[in-house]
Amino acid sequence: MDAYPLNLILAVATASASIFIGFLPTKTISSTFFARESAKFILAWVLVALSSPSQVVHYPLIFAFLCFAAWWHFRRDNAFTGKMWLSMASGLSISIGVMFILAVTPRAYPPGLSPLSEGLLLASIYLGGAVIGLAYVCFTFIQGAKSSSGVTQSLIQRYVGLLPYLTLARAAVILGTFFLFPGHYESKITYPNTSDTVAIPYTSIELKSTVAYVTEGHFSLTDLIVLCLTVFILPVLALLAQNQTSLSSRVQPTRTLIAIVLVGFLTEILARYLVL
Repeated sequence: MDAYPLNLILAVATASASIFIGFLPTKTISSTFFARESAKFILAWVLVALSSPSQVVHYPLIFAFLCFAAWWHFRRDNAFTGKMWLSMASGLSISIGVMFILAVTPRAYPPGLSPLSEGLLLASIYLGGAVIGLAYVCFTFIQGAKSSSGVTQSLIQRYVGLLPYLTLARAAVILGTFFLFPGHYESKITYPNTSDTVAIPYTSIELKSTVAYVTEGHFSLTDLIVLCLTVFILPVLALLAQNQTSLSSRVQPTRTLIAIVLVGFLTEILARYLVL
């Protein structure tokens, strides 16, 4: 089953979330927290496998198995070994996991792009998934703090503080992509229906001259929606979450973080259909 772009977005977001979780210290945070998140990653990779083409379906299943191994060790309070398995899953999934999905989905990564266009496209894919993954991780931190799993308010503030920078980087990439990526806001040549015909005397040859007009490209409604979401709404939500976190330990940006996840997911769906 090929459920592009859902499989690609979920793969990048899951891999990004596992990386952020993997940076957490196991000495101060309980193994129960890591086990619970590893179980969620197992489910996410199974969903990626079910929504991916048959050529690459085994790779998400391998990542799910690695997360299962991490969950197994975390459940037995073997935090160091569990973190090693989780790090292996996150490292492989963020690299070959994403690349293999792109390799079998030509419309997601068109061939023949310039190096600049390739770089912008990959940055767009990874930054979009990182925004979703980090917002989800921040939400789980707040839930973990409520359950006395060892997550501190300073840790929540540090991770939520990364969100504005990620969303601003995503906005910069989108702006660059719209103006530099082929097919978006570029000069296009159109030809009129009429043409002048000139006959060469004493021959049967006729020359047809057609005048070319250059017209400027324009943004579609979907383009404008993506620009609005990435350049304005997501950074504002991220700044709001950061402000809510720094005000007081009693003010938690749970609803704002959920909004970032949902808006980010919608933005990525639209961006992937536009190949941004």
